[in-house]
Order: sequence, then C-alpha cells, then structure tokens
Amino acid sequence: MEQQQNSIIKILEKHFKDVVDVSFVIQEGKLWILDVRPSKRTGKANIKINVDLYKEQIINENDVISRIRLTDIMEVLHPIINNECELKCIAEGLPASPGVATGKVFFTSNDITENKEHNSILCKIEVSPDDIQAMTKSSATITSRGGMISHAAVILRGMGKCCVTGIGNLNIDYRERKAMIDNFTIKEGEWITINGSNGKMYYGKGIITSKPWYEDHDLYFLSKIVEKAIRTDSISVNNIGKAWLIRDFFFHNIPFFIYPTKKQNIEIKQYKSFLQPKPFQIKKIYSILNELSQESETNKFVIIGLRNSLLRQLGNIVGIGNHYKYYRPILDPMLCIISDNISIKKQLIGEEFFNISKYLPNYIDIYKVKLYTQIQANSEGELSFLDCTNIKGESLVIRSNNIKKFYLEINDQRINIDRLATLYNIFRKREYFWNWYFENFTTHQEMIDFLNKSKDERIKDFRLNTYAHELELLENDILTNSGQALIS
Repeated sequence: MEQQQNSIIKILEKHFKDVVDVSFVIQEGKLWILDVRPSKRTGKANIKINVDLYKEQIINENDVISRIRLTDIMEVLHPIINNECELKCIAEGLPASPGVATGKVFFTSNDITENKEHNSILCKIEVSPDDIQAMTKSSATITSRGGMISHAAVILRGMGKCCVTGIGNLNIDYRERKAMIDNFTIKEGEWITINGSNGKMYYGKGIITSKPWYEDHDLYFLSKIVEKAIRTDSISVNNIGKAWLIRDFFFHNIPFFIYPTKKQNIEIKQYKSFLQPKPFQIKKIYSILNELSQESETNKFVIIGLRNSLLRQLGNIVGIGNHYKYYRPILDPMLCIISDNISIKKQLIGEEFFNISKYLPNYIDIYKVKLYTQIQANSEGELSFLDCTNIKGESLVIRSNNIKKFYLEINDQRINIDRLATLYNIFRKREYFWNWYFENFTTHQEMIDFLNKSKDERIKDFRLNTYAHELELLENDILTNSGQALIS
C-alpha cells in the first residue's frame, strides 16, 4: 500500500509540476485520493523545490520566476545569531515573522519612537494600528498574545522584520516598565535577542551576521535562471518586472523593500527649484493616473525597477551630491495627501529625470522620463518628503513602494499600461546588451559633435545624418527635442 501511495504521489507531482500535499483514505484495502493541493513550505524550501524542478526539466525559467516570492529570497538571507549557544533562552512563542534581531527592550511605542538608539525591540501584550510607527522603527516586535495571523504577524511579515507572538508566560507590567517570564525579570533598556524563525527569545546581546547570497547554492542557481530568461528573451510579460528586481538585488545590491531612514522632514523655506502645482493642476494629474490592479504586481515592479535603474545609472556617472543635474521633484508630496481614514493616507509623488541622453550613452534617444505615483501609506513613517539638504536642488526621500496608481511619460509621450512591461524590458536590456555604436562604427561623443554642427554641414555627412534620423535625433534635417537635449 505504501508503494502504491508513493507511486500515485509521484504521478500527481509530475502532473501538477509541483510538490503536493495529498489527503487520502484507505477503505476495504483500496486507496482513495480525496484532495490534492500545493504543499505548505518555507521560503527557503520554495526556492529549493523550484530550482530542483527546473534542474529536472519539469518546469521552465518562467515557472521558477513566477513561483518565487521576493520574501523567499529575503528569508534565505536572514541574518543568524552567531553566539546563540552563549545566550540564555528565556521564552518561546510562535515564529510569526522570520529573521533575527537584537536590541534593548521597550514596552511602549512612545519609548521606541523617541529613542535615538537604532537597536530596539518593542514588547507588548498585543499591538494595535497606533503602534505602526514604533514597529517600523524597532528591530523586532514580541507579544504575549496573538498567533501566526495576528495584526503584528501580518504587518511585520510585510515589513520583512522578525516577530514572535503568543509568548504565553510573558507577563508585562507597563507601570513598572518590566516583564516577567516565570521567575525571570527583564527591565526596560536591557538587551534581548529574538529569533523569528523558531520563536525563541534570549536574554543578552546577540552577535548577528549574514552571509552573501552567492554562497547559497540555490540562490546562486536562481540568479543563473533569471539571467538566462533575460538574455534569451524567454521571459514572459508577467515576469518582466520581478525578474529585473531579482537581478538588481543580486548584481547591484538594490533591496526589494524600503527600510526606515534616519532622515527627517526638515523645512527649508529659502530655496525651492520648482513651483508647486495649483490645486486644479493637481486634480488634473489625479485624473490621468493608471490604476494598478491588486491581482498583478507586474507593473508595480516595473515602476519600482525603472526608478531604481535610472537613479543607479545616473548616480554612478554623475556622482554623489550632483543629483540636481539629472533629477528633480516636480511637486511637494507632503502637500498632496488624501486621508481615507485616521491611519491610511494616499500620497502623490512627482519626479522627473532629465539629461538622460547626455550622461548615459546607451539611451542617446531618451532625454526625459516623468513619473507620477500615488502611494498608500499606512502610517506617518511611510510618508515621503522633500530632501532639501542640497541647496542646488531638492531630492525626495521615498519611504514606501506601496504604489496604487501611476502615470509615466518618456520623451513627453504617455506610456500606456499595456505597453509598460515590454518597453521596460527593452529599456533595461539597453544598459547591458546594446551594441549600436559598435555595429555602426561610431561613438556617443561623435554623435553629439555631429549634432552641434550646422544643418548644411550635417547634410554633407550622409552616414551620421542617416543614424541621427534613425534615432529620431533629427527629422527632415531639423533637430528634434531628443537631438536638442544632447547639445543644450
């Protein structure tokens, strides 16, 4: 009977191309299958299962990418407690959100938000929406009540922070600012260490380290799968945004999620490089935004990836502190907030990248990208604001990637949502695989020098004149906006 059961499971897994959980019953010597469903698994197991299925040629690159969650990768790379054997385990609860953290324990949200120290752990009987800002700032959260789907568990898993809930023997005395676990007492400000992967709580300061992604065999193989999908153009439209985000994480160390920043929203009245749009202009912007469906994260990943890519490439070329040469906010997001209720706010963010073709040779025909995004912020700590620390031009401190709507223009042309992913893939591949200069025996500087010549001189150079028209830098021998941007 066991052999028959194993044989049936193998058939089912081959059919569904996944590891499955099977419900069955044996009646009168016969095996009856009642239910088949995808197996429950950790993030690390999910990566290993899908990488192994790919190696066995059961699934392809797109199947792997679509099944891997960004949080799976983060779970594999969660730091570890190096001195765990030296610490005293004082309690054990439910592993509500994976990861490890060490910090000084505090029992109220105000103590966390007012505390200047970076390493702090929020300890409460249970949390409420009022604790969101403290949960965001703290390294971890522990509660004596709650389960795997409690408010704390759900919120902190979304933040990528570790959490332990349901520590039944944890008794908190808010008045005395201490907690008792059986006969053990923890006072406010003392160091504790939390392991959100197994639910254990330790007394003392942990030594926390993490290993690089390429030392994990499955993650290394996953990076090769993603690279193959991108290079061979076998990547599906629905996977484009996620594939590039994963690649950027592996090769450019760009995080998937936005983490808390120490920067403050400081008002500097004496300088502003833009005019805040009038209320009627703001209303018009809202009317042209594209709504992102909750079912698909593809376009959300595309918008995040486009912004990250431009900031990285332009920042690498132009240098730190010179963002005003290629980037500017086009509105103050703190003046564009809509409140749905007490805790949830929707914020409009406007950004413009310019001089792209000047600084990035592979984008010689792209001079400007304008982007509006509407972000849903679940707390004050997720609201973005102007960074006015550089007197030559403001920047933006983005504190949430929870994009609900967007509007995108490239070279003053609106990009429709149905073309977004495909155009983004072409845009990203330009950075790595565009051989136009080599194939046409020219350079970026030669094209700029050519455009700087008079119309009569340009007409005499048939070769470069042809290239300039192909790239739409010229039209009927007249400079276009793209061409003008290169010489202005």
